[in-house]
Amino acid sequence: MSASWSLEIGGSPTAQAWECLAAAIAAPSVHNSQPWRFRVTPRHIEVYADRSRKLQVVDPDGRELAMSVGAAILNLRVAILARGRLPMHQLLPDPDQPDLLAVVAAGPALQPTFVSRRLAWAIPRRHSSRQPFLPTEVPEQILEQLRAAAQVENADLFLTDPPLREAVLGLARTAENLRHADPDYLVELAEWTKPIPGRLDGVPGYAYAGADPDRVVPLRDFGVAFPGPPVQPRRFEDAPQIGVLYTTGDTVLNWLHAGQALQRALLTATVHGLQSTLMTQPLEYPQLRALFDDSAQGRVAQAIVRFGYGPSGRPSPRRPIADVMVGVGDHRP
Repeated sequence: MSASWSLEIGGSPTAQAWECLAAAIAAPSVHNSQPWRFRVTPRHIEVYADRSRKLQVVDPDGRELAMSVGAAILNLRVAILARGRLPMHQLLPDPDQPDLLAVVAAGPALQPTFVSRRLAWAIPRRHSSRQPFLPTEVPEQILEQLRAAAQVENADLFLTDPPLREAVLGLARTAENLRHADPDYLVELAEWTKPIPGRLDGVPGYAYAGADPDRVVPLRDFGVAFPGPPVQPRRFEDAPQIGVLYTTGDTVLNWLHAGQALQRALLTATVHGLQSTLMTQPLEYPQLRALFDDSAQGRVAQAIVRFGYGPSGRPSPRRPIADVMVGVGDHRP
């Protein structure tokens, strides 16, 4: 690696490192918890899980936390590649440091591809949209690109047909009803939606789902504890395009692959003018998640995503990069 691409000089990250970290923290995370930390060395960036930000009720096993960090790893890789270096990464590099989920380095110089530059362009433009989408169908060639994006990262994106779509939406409604009846969940949700001036994490009121009295698309109701700004009821699309992301296996390594696959698919969708919404509620209940299992192939569901054309969501706040950095010489977050 040439000196011009050193990631850290004299104890401080270089401009290239800051740019790549800015891309990493733009990744989606469960409840916008941003459960990641980074340590920059001259030759690589270490990516850690921040367990203090794990959602104990929604995510007791840390699966969604690992997927969130996986999405940040994918953004980091894309940012390095778009800047003309081969991204080299290793997942779970040290068994003695279980919170060290990846090491990412900038390898040899290379010419960034058109695809990599477009994915990098999409990173700051990808925002979850919980508003109604247009009834316009997504062309098959774009759906195929979404599937291909997931496969690059060792996952499968299964796009539902109408009967399966209705089954998935029904399970999402069931999960949402269960959540509303769970006082522990309501307390935890309140922690991540409380409107605090200057707050740089959690879900702000402007990002809540639009009012849908018919519950055609059962998105997570973030306004249970702290209602967002009042909005007029609006009709959601009758036939949402739903994708279910699968991995073969259900380990931390699979979760990291799933997070990277999910983010690559979301960025690919953004490149093609699509909006997206995560609908994870059914996968947070083991008994409901088991209904998605593909036993014949040994595959388990890791994410549910709604795709479509419609208004872009506003970006949720992000903590400053300095707040997610591990101090030089400290190997643990």
